[in-house]
Amino acid sequence: MIKKRVNQIRELLITEASFAQKMLEKSIQGLLKRDTSLLHEVIEKDEPIMNSMDVQMDKLCTQVAALYQLGPKELRFILSTLKTNYDLERIGDHAVNIAQSSIKVIPYGLEELNSIVSKISDETMSMLDDAVNSFVNEDESLAYDVLKRDDIVDHLRDECMRIFSEKIKEKPEMSPIYLELVRVIRSLERVADLSTNIAEYTIFVKKAELAKHGKEEQL
Repeated sequence: MIKKRVNQIRELLITEASFAQKMLEKSIQGLLKRDTSLLHEVIEKDEPIMNSMDVQMDKLCTQVAALYQLGPKELRFILSTLKTNYDLERIGDHAVNIAQSSIKVIPYGLEELNSIVSKISDETMSMLDDAVNSFVNEDESLAYDVLKRDDIVDHLRDECMRIFSEKIKEKPEMSPIYLELVRVIRSLERVADLSTNIAEYTIFVKKAELAKHGKEEQL
C-alpha cells in the first residue's frame, strides 16, 4: 500500500513538473515570438492550475507521512518531494513574472536581443528538464551534472546585465523597458537555482547526503 501511494506521489510530481516546464517555455516563446496570447495564458489560466497542483501535492504527501510508517528512503523521498513541489510552484511564479514583463517589452520590438535571451533560456530549460529527470529517476550522475551547469547560467546572467547596462546608457529613455528585461533574466537565473535545488534533493534521496554549496555532508 505504501508503494502504491509513493507511486501516486511520483506520478503527480511528473505531471506538476511537466506543467511548470510548459509554463516557462510558453513565457519565453511568448516573448521571443511576440505572442501575447501565450503570455496571457500563462498569467490567467496556467497559474491557478499550478497553484491547485501545489495544494494537492502538499495534501497527498502530508497524508502519506501521517498514515504510514515510512522507511528511511521513503521518508527522504516524501520530504524531498515536498521541497520539490514548493520549488516547482516558485518556477511557475517566475514564468508568470517573465510573462508580465514580456507583455510590456513586446511593443518596443528589440528583436536584436532575442539571441541574448535565447541563450540563457535554453540553458535554464535544459537544467530544469535534467533536474526533474534526475529526481524522478533517482539519477545521481545527472543531478551532479545539473549542479555543475549553474555556473554557466550565472555567467550568462552577468553578460546579459552588462549588455542591458550599456543599452540603458545609450538610450536612457528606454530604461523601464530594459529593466523589465532584467527581471526576465533574473527570473531565469532563479529557475536555474531552483533546478539545482531539485538536483540536490535527488542526491539526498539516493545517498542520504546533503549536497549544498558544493559540499556533501553524510547524514
